[in-house]
Amino acid sequence: MPTERTERLHTLDALRGLAALGVTWFHLTNGNETFLPPGPVKASGAYGWMGVEIFFVISGFIIPLSLHRAGYRLRDYGAFVLKRMLRLDPPYVVALLVTIAVGYLASHTPGFRGQPYAVSLPQFFLHLGYLNVFFGYPWLNPVFWTLAIELQFYLAIGLLFPLLVDPAPARRVALLGAVALLAILLPSRDFIFHYAFLFVAGLVTFQYRIGLVNRRVFLAVLAVLAAAIAATMETAWVAPVAVLTSAAIAFADVRNRLLTFLGSISYSLYLIHVPFGGRVVNLGQRFAHDAPSRLAVLALALALSIAGAYALFRLVESPSQRWASRRVRFGRSAPSRSPVADAVLEQRAAP
Repeated sequence: MPTERTERLHTLDALRGLAALGVTWFHLTNGNETFLPPGPVKASGAYGWMGVEIFFVISGFIIPLSLHRAGYRLRDYGAFVLKRMLRLDPPYVVALLVTIAVGYLASHTPGFRGQPYAVSLPQFFLHLGYLNVFFGYPWLNPVFWTLAIELQFYLAIGLLFPLLVDPAPARRVALLGAVALLAILLPSRDFIFHYAFLFVAGLVTFQYRIGLVNRRVFLAVLAVLAAAIAATMETAWVAPVAVLTSAAIAFADVRNRLLTFLGSISYSLYLIHVPFGGRVVNLGQRFAHDAPSRLAVLALALALSIAGAYALFRLVESPSQRWASRRVRFGRSAPSRSPVADAVLEQRAAP
């Protein structure tokens, strides 16, 4: 039986914090195209959207690690999906309601010049199933589309996990080969297959960390994945970001208090920064007409985004995590783990 390497979850916290901060800064600096003129401040957030790709790699690693540590079997598939939904849906639904409420309030603010804010019932209810894109309804929050991709990953990994940890290398290689083929044959951005190589980078890192592949094989696969990611994603810069993320998870032990804090609230920050920070930027555009005032607006938008995320985390996300961990268990838990340790790992398994 392969020997699992020592857990280093501090690095995951740091990576998640960095990814959430990058996506937030991208939307604050580039979400409103007319707020900032071309220059270093706007350019500083131009590639922050790649935090999404970091999240995909992290999910590819931490979800199978969580299943592995919990002694997951296919008979636990229903419990696994239920636990995912119970943990992730409550903050998502609250963020959805906040997005709608802030949208309506902003559209009734004196001096508002945009189109009237409107949400149809089909659009709202399709959000609850992450199905908007399949019925032609736009997402109310520009980050919600990634949650639909993550859901597809959860549904798939629960079924494919036994093959992922199969002792026979040929079957594991066949699985990854099938995923690669689907990524080429089904390149639509509405499905997980377009981002499959990013998730696979996390999956291979998981296999390395539990000892199923050695370092030489791991590095060789990462090199192949880098080429595949560069060829299939929107920009080749995604490839080094994905590889560095995998390498950091595999080899580094990063401990930074600020990034750890941001990592702990990263899911809530990811959900809430557009309705909070984005609206502050839109409102500030009416009054900020020079560089210092624009920087002040950005600082306020970032501060309110983090404050709102912390509130969402404390009031909704953290309680839902604890409730799901206590109420939903797999049929056979790994004997070396305690409920407290399971809860800690589960907290770090959010996208």
